[in-house]
Amino acid sequence: MEWFTTECGKYRIESLSAATVPGALNVIRVAFFPDEFVCQSTEVNKNPIAVEELLELCADAALDGVSLVAIETATKEVVSVAFNKLQIASSTEKPFFEIFAEERCTQASSRAVVQFMADIDSRINMFEKYQEDCSLEIMFLATLREYRKHKLGTMLCKYSIELAKKLKDGPVSKITVEDLGAEYSKMQSRAVTTKYPKLCQALGTGIGTQKITNYLGFTVHLRVSYAEFVYDGKTYLERMGYDPHCEAVALKLY
Repeated sequence: MEWFTTECGKYRIESLSAATVPGALNVIRVAFFPDEFVCQSTEVNKNPIAVEELLELCADAALDGVSLVAIETATKEVVSVAFNKLQIASSTEKPFFEIFAEERCTQASSRAVVQFMADIDSRINMFEKYQEDCSLEIMFLATLREYRKHKLGTMLCKYSIELAKKLKDGPVSKITVEDLGAEYSKMQSRAVTTKYPKLCQALGTGIGTQKITNYLGFTVHLRVSYAEFVYDGKTYLERMGYDPHCEAVALKLY
């Protein structure tokens, strides 16, 4: 499904599809793992197995049918992606990120990334805060380095919000395990929830993402210093040398 074409015609925003899954995963591989603050702090890019485990996290999220890509019109290349995840409130089951870290992360670095996400989510329960049962989480947002400064991340987040609102009327896109490619053929297929999101949420781990969510009207509910998190004996702050903090943000849709 196509959501938007820029006025200049150079880029279009569309739902992730079988044709764009490889390009979307490549953007995460080459632009997210090397450059995102938490991935840098946990040395994900130095561990090929950790990289593959976090790509599997993206592939799993893709099955929700709510992820978006930015395509360069001339080359048809995926140049930016928002891997989004539908989150469901539950009083009996562990949150998705906790389960993924425990069951599907064998490497310390990949486990640290997912546990970081679960830790922040546990500190501010958006479902309790908003008294709602379903959210769309903008999970991983990345743009190829040579395509940055074109507001593609902002557009992906903006249309992620629009997509979330449309889910009230039913699914807008479908991705199957087969669509993910042979590498993920052993992943278990699952039914997508019939609940629809009443809010969007995100973790702003860097200044760029924080500027985007602020521009789009998200409310900051929590700011956490990277001095609190340690990997291999050093805090994230020590590893990176500065502290943009992590922001847990949310936007009510209705």
